[in-house]
Parts: sequence; C-alpha cells; structure tokens
Amino acid sequence: MKKIKTNIVLILVLSVYTINTINAQDVHFTQFYNSPLTLNPANTGVFNGNMRFIANYKDQWGKVTNPYKTYGFSYDAGLLKQKWANGYLGFGLSFFNDKAGDSKLGLTQVNLSASCLRILDRNNSISAGIQGGLAQRSFTANTLTWDNQYNGLYYDSAIPADESFNTNAFYYSDYSAGVLWTYKKNERFSTSNNHFYANFGGAVLHINKPHQTFFEKSDNLNRKYVFHGGLTYGLNNTKTSIIPGFLAVFQGTSKEITFGSMIKREFIEASHYTGFIKNASFYFGGYYRWSDAILLSAQLEIFDWLLGVSYDINVSKLKSASYYMGGLEISVRYIYPLKVRYKSKF
Repeated sequence: MKKIKTNIVLILVLSVYTINTINAQDVHFTQFYNSPLTLNPANTGVFNGNMRFIANYKDQWGKVTNPYKTYGFSYDAGLLKQKWANGYLGFGLSFFNDKAGDSKLGLTQVNLSASCLRILDRNNSISAGIQGGLAQRSFTANTLTWDNQYNGLYYDSAIPADESFNTNAFYYSDYSAGVLWTYKKNERFSTSNNHFYANFGGAVLHINKPHQTFFEKSDNLNRKYVFHGGLTYGLNNTKTSIIPGFLAVFQGTSKEITFGSMIKREFIEASHYTGFIKNASFYFGGYYRWSDAILLSAQLEIFDWLLGVSYDINVSKLKSASYYMGGLEISVRYIYPLKVRYKSKF
C-alpha cells in the first residue's frame, strides 16, 4: 500500500508545473491563451465571432515516467450579439481528460459555462461567468507491481498482491466563477495598424473544495485562484503586433507564475470593405514559467482557423531526470464568424 501511495503522489507532482508541492492534479495547458474556458468562466463567449471551437492536446514528462497525456475540447458562443446593443450572453461546454503512469491515474471532467458581458462605453466592457461540472478521478490497480510480489530473488506476478482499495474511481461536482475586463481601441485607419487591446481577469476555481479520496482518509481539493492578462499592441504603419501576457495561479501551498510575449506578423491583409478577403498571420515567441520551464510557442492563423504549437524546456531541479524535456502541446481553434456586423449603440 505504501508503494502505490508513493507512486500516485509522484505522478501528481509531475502533472502540474508548480514551485512548491501540490495535493492533487489539475488540468494544465501551456497555451493558457488557447484554453479560455479552463482558465476563467468569464471568457465564455468573449471573442469576435459567433461560435468558437477549440481542441487541445498535451504530452509531458515522457523522459521521466509514462507520459501524462491531456486532451481537451471546448465550444462556446455569444448569444443575442446582434440584438442587444449594450451586451450579450455567453454559453459554453468543455471537456478534458488526462492520464499518466502504469496505473493510468486520470481525471475526466465535463463543464457547463455561462457568462454575461456588459459594454461600459466605446472602449471598455466587463463580463462575469460561472461554471459547473462533473468530474471523475480513477486509476487501474491490476497494472501495478507490489513489494510483496518479490519472492526474495525476483518479481513474481503469480504471487497475489493482497492489496485492496476503498475504490479505484470516485466522482465529484466542481464549481468556478470569474470576471474579465476588456479594453479595445481599434485602428484609426484600415492600414494604420495602431490598434490597442487589453484584458485582465480573475477567477476562483473549485469553489466548493470537492472531496478527493482513494483511501480511507478524505482530503479536499484546494481552491485555485487565477489571475491573467494580456495586451495586443499594433506597431504603427506596420504589419506587426506585440502580444505580451501573464498568468498567475495560487492553489494551497503551490503557485505558478508565467509571463512572456508573442509577436504577430500579418502576411495576408483582410479586406475592410468587402470582407471577402480575410487575414492570415504568423505568431512566434516564448514565455517563462518561474523556476520551472522555458516555453517556446508558435501559431499560424489562416482566416477563421488557428493552429498553435508549443514546447516546454524544463529548467527546474528535475532537469537531470527530464534532460530539459518537458512537453509538447498542440491546439486547434476555429471561429465561426458573425453573419451580421455587431451594431453598438455607442
């Protein structure tokens, strides 16, 4: 029993990039900017378009243990965008699953999100969102090996493990809430590229502190406090924009601080009059996760599609075991555009 507890704790520690220890795994994407519904429920429906579809995949720690594979999918939409002049509602559905190790220790969760955005003036808006979901944590015991299966000379799988658990799976409900402020100043002329966008958000995840237990003793999942923000600054009379951003996460005794920037270069300019020609851009840059990893990232945006690729270079104390290799992440996003231009009373 002691060995399986040790293995589970090890996988949990490797599953999240943190500075201090953690008490449970949590979904984590390097491209937090491409996973809006796992970041903050207030992001639901806040985008320029009608519907948004995002798929995420992450493969990490392959050099240390069996890779931790994470899959995610989300859909969200803005409701009444063409009918309400001073705001609209947002609705979203998200799903993610991750597993790791010989025990296939994993988490599967489905969430529903709702938000309400209010336009404050010509440039400012604020949104608030809530999220609720159902989650399952599980592992497979029959793929594990035990100390008492050692016969004195070698491991013998024919020897009974004589290990028992209260359960190898449990379910729990999970609730979150957040707010988001957005500032937009569009370019003065169609070719000036002097736009300026900014956003800042905060969220509280696991508000209800759900119970977590595979054994007799029960524990609670700590609340997670998330703060995030970013800018998009167009360099005047060029096709280049600077996009810095940051993420700060605090959960129990653990914390994560990530900051960096992307550079956007437009190589196909959109038609501002007919709308028949849409823009295409390439993004590249990097982030730094404090005391943990250097994150290299690139994105290709063509019309309504975006492909993002990133890789974590581990620089923490684990680098001697990971050989500086962290994880590969891929995201795909599609935004179904609005058919009618949104008309604001401002």
